[in-house]
Amino acid sequence: MISSTRALPVAKIAAAKRDFGLPDDFLTSLVPRYPQLFRLVGDPGPDASGNAFLELVSWDDRLAKSVIELRADKEADVVGIRPRPNFTVKLPRGFYLKKEMREWVRDWLELPYVSPYADMCGMHSASPEAEKRLIGVLHEVLSLSVERRMAVPIIGKFCDEFRLSNAFSNALTRHPGIFYVSLKGGIKTAVLREAYNENGELVDKDPMIELKARFVAIMDEGHREYLEELRKKREELEKQRLHEAHRGAKVGACFEDEIEEEDIDGSNEDEDSEGEAL
Repeated sequence: MISSTRALPVAKIAAAKRDFGLPDDFLTSLVPRYPQLFRLVGDPGPDASGNAFLELVSWDDRLAKSVIELRADKEADVVGIRPRPNFTVKLPRGFYLKKEMREWVRDWLELPYVSPYADMCGMHSASPEAEKRLIGVLHEVLSLSVERRMAVPIIGKFCDEFRLSNAFSNALTRHPGIFYVSLKGGIKTAVLREAYNENGELVDKDPMIELKARFVAIMDEGHREYLEELRKKREELEKQRLHEAHRGAKVGACFEDEIEEEDIDGSNEDEDSEGEAL
């Protein structure tokens, strides 16, 4: 619904499926379940890399509300007065803005909120409203992701559809109170700052995160049980080896005793034979 053409290339959706928690077979397991919303046009191919698009069949105003707008609606239900939708600015501890920058941020926040789902036709790309809309799109995309963060190159794949400028990543650094740009692992990643607490943990975890954590815990438990079973088998084999070695030592000792007895008996017989000969 953010797309200006109300359609997205399937290949681009497939590239971001992990970020949005989509299954590998979303074209066959998810899309057909909502024919009133989606329509697949073209042939995506076996690996979703073909020339195909996922189109929006019908517009639903209930779904065309951003996270920021829904937050304002929720607050209105509590206090009875709907606040003006706006971004949450959360600067990190010890981070200070210069006076000129603080004034610019204040004036920018005073501008009316522009929904990422709104039509931007007639909006000048260099206007403050366009900047507000750009930040709104980035905020909404990150809010819809599972971990509230995405690699900047993945977001960049949707520049044409979301009408983002090629320099959209600069907007992330212009608003350090809203976004955080991480370079961990050599990958430039945009992080929604308000979604994480001071310890770097997600405040409101997506159900997919909980499922993933449970799955990892089950796998870890199974791995621990496997290692414990392997340790017991090794100990049992070591006991059997020691037992066989001890048993072999006893058999060897008995065999040596028998040989010594035979040697003694043989010597006695030789002595008797020599005595008879004399």
